Amino acid sequence: MNDNYYFSSQITEEASAYRNHKLKNSSKRKDYIGNLDSNGYKHGFGIEQINTGGKYVGIYSHNKKNGWGKLYSNDNDEVYKGFFGDDKMNGFGEYIKGKEVTYYGIWNNNKQNGIGYELWVDSSKYCGEYNDGKKEGIGTYLWSDKSKYEGEWKDNNINGLGIYYFPDGRKYLGEWKNQKMNGYGEFHWTDGKKYCGFYREDQRDGFGLYYLLNDSFYIGFWQEGQRNGLGKYIKGKSIKYGIWKKGKKEKWFKNEEDFIDNLESESDNEKFKSIFQWS
Repeated sequence: MNDNYYFSSQITEEASAYRNHKLKNSSKRKDYIGNLDSNGYKHGFGIEQINTGGKYVGIYSHNKKNGWGKLYSNDNDEVYKGFFGDDKMNGFGEYIKGKEVTYYGIWNNNKQNGIGYELWVDSSKYCGEYNDGKKEGIGTYLWSDKSKYEGEWKDNNINGLGIYYFPDGRKYLGEWKNQKMNGYGEFHWTDGKKYCGFYREDQRDGFGLYYLLNDSFYIGFWQEGQRNGLGKYIKGKSIKYGIWKKGKKEKWFKNEEDFIDNLESESDNEKFKSIFQWS
């Protein structure tokens, strides 16, 4: 079948759905049916076959897409329904890509920009801010496994301050960098345990307080998720000072004075002296 004949039959059907639009000064071009201005430019309602193989049905102003319209990909798998400005998607619009993803929200120069809502085929969803086509600003993402993140985004990644809820009930509140816990944060377990301290690349790293069960907790240093360095272990009224290496206790100090002397010998640890003494 001739492609132009096929296209003409398609756009004739589309045109019948817009009977309220009067096609004055209608074009005779094979790739366009619609209104023209006195200079022969597309102006008003029209239907056009795009040179990439897609199709546009909507409003033109001085030869450019301006106003409400629909833009179809060449295989109709991708469809945008919404507002255009200066020949680009600008304003509120809905974008659908097959059964994979649906987006409702604000567009600027053909990119998601502003507040939007995105839904994926596996029921994952995001509601929040976009910038230049990427998730950026404040937003909430709900995954199909029921895990959820509420907080800041940058360049399509979790970045800044936010709360992540795990499917099993655990949660993390704190700083993030490139999708990972990084900086200061608090991690809460469902059984009551809690860690308040520093993270690096998703692992406890730096100074932190680890609240255990049965009225006990650990205050000290961590590295790559394990206790590493000087620490203080408290259980009820019992207080012990020690040093750990890769998660294992190497020794207990005789008393607090001996522990503080070791603490002061490392300049990086000096700033935590008051916390150890207070606790």
